Amino acid sequence: MFDYLFRQATVVDGSGGPPVNVDVAVVGERITAVGPGLPGRAATIIDAADLVLSPGFIDIHSHTDATIFKNPSADSKLLQGVTLEVTGNCGLGCFPLTESRRHLLQDFLKMHEFGLPEEGLDWKDMQTFADRLDGLGLGLNLAPLVAHGALRIAAMGSDDRPPEPGEMAEMKALLKEMLFQGAWGFSTGLIYPPGSYAVTDELIELSRVLVPYNALYASHIRGEGATLMKAIDEAIQIGRQAGVKVEVSHLKALGQANWGLGRAALDKLARARREGVDIAADQYPYEASQTALSVLVPAWAHIGGVAQMRKRLLDAQSAPRLKSDIKTALIERGGPSRIMIFRAGSEHNLAFSRKSLSEVAESWNLVPEDAVIRLLREDASVSAVYFSLSDDDVTAILQSDQVAIGSDGRALTVSSNSTETTHPRSYGTFPRVLGHFVREKGLLSLATAIYKMTALPASRLGLADRGLVRPGYAADLVLFDPSVVAARATFENPHQYPMGISLVMVNGKVAARNGNPTAERAGRVLRKIVEGQA
Repeated sequence: MFDYLFRQATVVDGSGGPPVNVDVAVVGERITAVGPGLPGRAATIIDAADLVLSPGFIDIHSHTDATIFKNPSADSKLLQGVTLEVTGNCGLGCFPLTESRRHLLQDFLKMHEFGLPEEGLDWKDMQTFADRLDGLGLGLNLAPLVAHGALRIAAMGSDDRPPEPGEMAEMKALLKEMLFQGAWGFSTGLIYPPGSYAVTDELIELSRVLVPYNALYASHIRGEGATLMKAIDEAIQIGRQAGVKVEVSHLKALGQANWGLGRAALDKLARARREGVDIAADQYPYEASQTALSVLVPAWAHIGGVAQMRKRLLDAQSAPRLKSDIKTALIERGGPSRIMIFRAGSEHNLAFSRKSLSEVAESWNLVPEDAVIRLLREDASVSAVYFSLSDDDVTAILQSDQVAIGSDGRALTVSSNSTETTHPRSYGTFPRVLGHFVREKGLLSLATAIYKMTALPASRLGLADRGLVRPGYAADLVLFDPSVVAARATFENPHQYPMGISLVMVNGKVAARNGNPTAERAGRVLRKIVEGQA
């Protein structure tokens, strides 16, 4: 007897193949049968006629580790059909840590808007962090990466220098231990100090640790604007010399002067693959990015950590150089009128949320670079949305079957986050692809879109039993109406769940039905099993 039987579903199985009309049976946490007119009884029969059944969506690039303690149900992702999120991206993550530098990591994470538990960082490594999360009752599955920022802070703090031999040995040992404990790979954020302080040789040496674990190297590359092509060359070099699988995070061409480089970037990645480098990318389907306002502050001003950065912001002697560097960064991202403050930080600046940086500067009678300094002096965790991408580049990158879909967003809930500003990608990434780009614009087929959300990210991670609708695979499934599915979240009103998602199943349990979460919390932290490991 089956636990669940989906009758007459239009199955888009994740492989990229055409839809087929079949039944799908689930027992426990697994898909047990797929075929037309499956015989047998079921505890629950689900009429799936006229609906699409696909694998659960895998968000290969998320920052849900920044919000999971406040939102363990992960509603904004779950209700999109996401059943697994990869965390620890962009070199921003919660482990490993060493006791003597715990405060540096905590300050670093707060600057990047990590909502940490009241107890602080009460773990030390992948295993204890994962155990802590499993105790929350997760709404979906998580697959953590080891973050280079955390790794570097643990071994050598926030210094701008190459690691000493002993520090490199410590980083490699910590990375190896985290991989042995089940981490799925290693991420870098090469625009965020202290990750930006690492030279290529450091990254190659660390990436070689990944090879015996068949683990992924995911990188927010060193530049996404004028230096985009050079930064991709560095990622290719790391992949070639370390012999490691590379994922270029949220591929884009940032800044109007660089619009049109999207296709050239795809061509460069394709050439590298033909030359034997295992490299691909992911993307979110929006024309604006979101990150900390402190990304406008030059790397030299971050040396020593957040506290030292804020001292430099107050230091009059640093001001001319600091303002000049911030002004250059503003120009690269499209100018202050195209930068929207999304989290204003201090209480008395909340009125600036959803205001452009130009408007903030004008209200204070300051030039924009001085407004950046003033905002960050008051609260280093201010974030912004940067409207600096082009529709043509977004479209070109989206149409590549070597680019997975990843939100770059966080798990939120309308009930607890509705007063906060955020990017709509946290609520709408996957339905936006299905509704806007597949159904409305016809830019890619439904089968290709599902492949980019399921089997492709599963293969990049090395997930052997997720990403396809096949017997023996995990019962992570999404049932949706292809004629209705759409994102409702906008920049003006981001806290809106999507429409058209009929059912979401996580590990064989119905986690959401008709746009509402159920009481099931069937998610868990997935731990990569290393070959030969018990």
